[in-house]
Amino acid sequence: MGTPIIDKKRARLFVETVERKLSEGYPPPGVSVQGKRGALRAACEELGIPQGSTCSRLAASERAYREVNWSLKEHPKDFDLPVFPEDDIPIEDMLDHLSRRFEKKLANEDAKTWFEVKINISGPVGLAVVGDPHLGTHCNIPLLRRDIEIMSQTEGMMAVNIGDTADNWGRMIHLYAEDDISRPTERKLARWFLRDAGVPWVVWLHGNHDTMHGEFSTFLKSENVAQIPMVDWRAKFKLRFPGGGEVKIDAAHNHKGTSIYNRLHGQKRAALWDEDADIYVAGHHHTWALTHEEMEDGRVVWMGRARGYKWIDEYATRHNFHRDEHGATILFVIDPVEENAVRRISAFADLEEGADFLTWKRKRAAR
Repeated sequence: MGTPIIDKKRARLFVETVERKLSEGYPPPGVSVQGKRGALRAACEELGIPQGSTCSRLAASERAYREVNWSLKEHPKDFDLPVFPEDDIPIEDMLDHLSRRFEKKLANEDAKTWFEVKINISGPVGLAVVGDPHLGTHCNIPLLRRDIEIMSQTEGMMAVNIGDTADNWGRMIHLYAEDDISRPTERKLARWFLRDAGVPWVVWLHGNHDTMHGEFSTFLKSENVAQIPMVDWRAKFKLRFPGGGEVKIDAAHNHKGTSIYNRLHGQKRAALWDEDADIYVAGHHHTWALTHEEMEDGRVVWMGRARGYKWIDEYATRHNFHRDEHGATILFVIDPVEENAVRRISAFADLEEGADFLTWKRKRAAR
């Protein structure tokens, strides 16, 4: 009987079946193992090939595909090792799970761009941008307490924390040795500032100090029982008024770009090249500035920087930075029904004066 002609697919199946039988302990041709038939015979029986065709099928398969690796026979073992189950879910399940998590995270990030703060009262309102607090022994606590009282007791007031609530020394932890305050004390102060001081917060930013030790920002989020929007570094949001009008605020711990000639260089850069807003405001540098400007596209914008409350600063002293005495918190007074773009928003570097102006504006609007 001549050698049969078979296609490569069937040849491959035969060769790999023979090799599998070898690995299962069936002997190769010429080797006898009591109680076990040969690998060729076992392969033929599994594939339904007649016994008399074994040798011819082997020759045809090796010619069409490749030779059988006869070295795959099982060697006797002195022991059997345990087989453990997989330690995790299949990779496809992992990818499905990570896909769902990514979609949730992306939706969360997208929702933080130009989110709305709905104003439920009529008349002018005040948006106080609280400069870097740095709660601790270097913070001007008397001034901060005065400003907190103003913010908490002035009708129509709301506030933004521009970031750096505490020093929260992370990689520079050795600086705790130069200051008589501990991490637990910082956290107690931060909890008070967030929950118990009475400040009408609408947005809370995390600055570079808030994230120096990651556990601190997590702590702040865990204490945020009022669900105040907490955003890392920069928040773009809208104040939406009862009549349908809105004011867009681009608040960042700091905007990109600096200049020794202009404290508001980063805010001007954002006004020119980033998305349109009515107010661009930051903190971070422990200086203050305000400017009111009409852009070439006709927008009338405010640009500002809040000084904050860190009055004692060895770094600033060592590098000859001037210690500003004003503008710790910047107040923007917004009249939503004012059609004149110049009069619609007013800004104050003195919170007390700005609060008086807001109170007067609200009384006049009520008449």
